[in-house]
Amino acid sequence: MKTSIALIASLATASAFAPTATLPCSRTSSSTLSATRRESIEQLFGSTAAATAALVLTAAQPAAAAAPSKAEEAEFNELIEVLKARSEENSEANKNYAMRANKLAKQDFDDVKTRRPKLIIVSTTKGNKILTKEEFSTYNMDGKIDTVYGTRMKQGGGEMKDYNDITYVLKE
Repeated sequence: MKTSIALIASLATASAFAPTATLPCSRTSSSTLSATRRESIEQLFGSTAAATAALVLTAAQPAAAAAPSKAEEAEFNELIEVLKARSEENSEANKNYAMRANKLAKQDFDDVKTRRPKLIIVSTTKGNKILTKEEFSTYNMDGKIDTVYGTRMKQGGGEMKDYNDITYVLKE
């Protein structure tokens, strides 16, 4: 099928740019195809049209087979309703949270490394230690973990705290 498309393209471009004999009295356009080229293109399109139709029909069959069942659709609709209800319950709190003045407060970034990962790397005097989230929170509540923030350069010069570069140090 790729060769037939390439053949069509070559025939069309060759005929579009091929010089035609122009007579001073006649007005023929240079984009008209000769009869033999037109016939060959029509024959080629006739064979590729059948192949394309067969491809479209076979491609549509798996899509119909992958349609969700009524039970899956009902479960999906139930999930959507639960999420909509939860969103409506929290809408006022979310609006208030979004309207606050200090959106980049330190309180929003304290737990940045403990929110997502299940394991947390903590530096000790003997090297690094890997703690689970529960172990980390226990040590943190006991005051055995120091949080050290890295520094970075400001655009105009000078240093500032980099709240993305966090190192946890376990006191022993």
